[in-house]
Amino acid sequence: MSEKKLLTVVVDDDKLQLEIISDFVKKTNFLELEGAFHEPLIALEHIVNTSPDLLFLDVEMPELSGLELIRSLKNPPQTIMVTGNKDYAAEAFELDVLDYLVKPVNDYSRFLKAATKASENFKPHRPDTIGESIYVKEDALLVSVKVKDIMYFEAFGDYVKIGTTDKVYVVHSTLTKIENRLSEEFLRVHRSFVVRLDQIKNIDQFNLMVGEKIIPVSQSMRPKLMSRIKTF
Repeated sequence: MSEKKLLTVVVDDDKLQLEIISDFVKKTNFLELEGAFHEPLIALEHIVNTSPDLLFLDVEMPELSGLELIRSLKNPPQTIMVTGNKDYAAEAFELDVLDYLVKPVNDYSRFLKAATKASENFKPHRPDTIGESIYVKEDALLVSVKVKDIMYFEAFGDYVKIGTTDKVYVVHSTLTKIENRLSEEFLRVHRSFVVRLDQIKNIDQFNLMVGEKIIPVSQSMRPKLMSRIKTF
């Protein structure tokens, strides 16, 4: 069994089942609840941006089914499907689903058997770096945002603001999780900010500017910033 706690996301439009499975995750010492969602589109955005290790995923959901959600992921995490309809089993296993729990999920021993299989099957890996674009939720749509247009990321409570050349998006994530997937074109300059280096307009003793946004630079991070920019 892996010694690492598996970062786990639960997605189920049935709020009672969502709560039960989330509680089972919290009860299991080798799992860590990373997120619980009853809206699949919000869950998809979160999964794309955070790359969890394990996913408990309901099949039948409005807007986006669990099977459609899995198909939309380039590198899906280990997935345990949850549904009241056994007819989906064959299709689920074709998508390399690890295990299958039948609703109502209220037997912790069966849950633990599936979770243990995931832990034994887990192979640690560094999350894939963000490619040329990312998807963020805007109203009921997932919108493609080109990474080259991103100027900064800003911590915002349980969310992160993504400042681009034409607007600001808000996603449910943490700055650290996003930072871990960024290329070296980006650099953290403050505990609340990561900036794209080629978008910096100017730098003074305490701040820098990207676009029209003034961003603080912490004294501890300033030396690394100065070592990464070219000066004459």
